[in-house]
Amino acid sequence: MERRYVTTGDSTQKALAELAETENVTAVFALVAESAAAHREELATAGSETDLTLFGGIFPQLIVDGVAREEGTLLLGLSQAPEVTYITGLSDAEQDYTDQLPDLLTRGFKTAFVLVDAFASRTDALIRALFDTYGVELNVLGGGAGSLSMEQQPCLLTDEGWREDGALIAATVANGNVGVRHGWQEFAGPFRVTGAEGNVVTLLGDEPAYDVYREVVEPDAGVEIDADNFFEVAKSYPLGLSRFDAEKIVRDPFEPTDDGGLRCFGDVPQGSFVHILRGDPASLIEAAGEAADAARAIELPGGGPRSTLFFDCISRVLYLESEFEQELATVADDGDAPLVGALTIGEIANSGREFLELYNKTAVVGVVDTL
Repeated sequence: MERRYVTTGDSTQKALAELAETENVTAVFALVAESAAAHREELATAGSETDLTLFGGIFPQLIVDGVAREEGTLLLGLSQAPEVTYITGLSDAEQDYTDQLPDLLTRGFKTAFVLVDAFASRTDALIRALFDTYGVELNVLGGGAGSLSMEQQPCLLTDEGWREDGALIAATVANGNVGVRHGWQEFAGPFRVTGAEGNVVTLLGDEPAYDVYREVVEPDAGVEIDADNFFEVAKSYPLGLSRFDAEKIVRDPFEPTDDGGLRCFGDVPQGSFVHILRGDPASLIEAAGEAADAARAIELPGGGPRSTLFFDCISRVLYLESEFEQELATVADDGDAPLVGALTIGEIANSGREFLELYNKTAVVGVVDTL
């Protein structure tokens, strides 16, 4: 997989031209740091100026050759042009996403990159539609695009420029395998979710969810939680949705609501049970290594060159701080091409053996035939 990392101050146009002239490169997967405003402007019209299939997203940080980068743009040149579908209206309650999904399985597509606007409100409905349509026969990896400003904005790159409140599905015929782990541990609970509206938990038991959360977390965190410091504290205390005989699905609460609820990245079903989780750097780093091992455990057909892509949650980076370098080193493999990917706002994965899910605070490692 050809790649070009364009730093701030340099132009993406030159790098795109180089990739266009590179033998076998027919498409470009663009991973853009949210700080790279000039690159976003350049890429807005690039799709109409090149014969390359162009798609991608904006993310808080990038992973470039095994190193986290807060600036610049990573352009991945693909030899197999994917079929790219843009899903509209990802916050529209009337939208039926199944109607927008293409027929992929009968045409031999095996692995798909899925990027969503992280601040759209119906990502879970899209995930269900994807699973109902493709089951476990399609390997899926990707995550949420957007900014840590927590404001929705155009963040998905198509041939028509930047778009928001939607999703990109870039399907390839490449063989792949995906590993998913998080490493967070139960700290308090379980609590029954007695009130929830989409991604807002309103009640835990008989109490407002925010009150229960503060009562549990404040003594351990050693600070009083309010709206101003909530995200800073909550990055260390996510919620964990219970699943039968499987690792919990992490939900990242990112702000309290005015009426005492907790707004999360991803839905929390009413009637479910959640724990408040807590981690330590060692358990998170170990889990990322387990995700990489799971992704590499199955030999891909053909046994040829392969690429490793890492979609990891930005809140894991904020939690691990300088120790995040160890997580990257744990995931990297000298036998693969250099590690590339993005630090996302929510992760999407289906290993081809399990239910497709929207995750938070989770490490998703994909190994695919060199594209």
